[in-house]
Amino acid sequence: MATRFQQELSGKLGAFWQKHAEEQLAQVKADLDSGEITIDEAGVARNCIGRVLMDDLLEMVEMVTDKANRAATQAAREIEVEEALAEYRAAWRPPSGEQLAEMRAVFGEGATVVDVLAGETIQL
Repeated sequence: MATRFQQELSGKLGAFWQKHAEEQLAQVKADLDSGEITIDEAGVARNCIGRVLMDDLLEMVEMVTDKANRAATQAAREIEVEEALAEYRAAWRPPSGEQLAEMRAVFGEGATVVDVLAGETIQL
């Protein structure tokens, strides 16, 4: 099954989307040429702030170069996400009185709010 981007590029979704996809590929090529997108020796593709690319942009990068390694990039992204979640959980603090009041105003007195990233439950 073709991805949305592949459908756009093929013209299956119309001329507008095909032109848009071609422009996106040209921009990705320019970003690779300028160093806004980099690929390391292991084939891990990163954006201008050093974050590992998500699959949608990685798909485009793979269309303009053979230097990117999908498996290595996805593995690096998994590590990056796990590290970010660990940092978030370590920095988690119970909500302040003001934050609790704001949550009660939105969700109602007695509601249960769950921070799914930290795995914490807050009873209002």
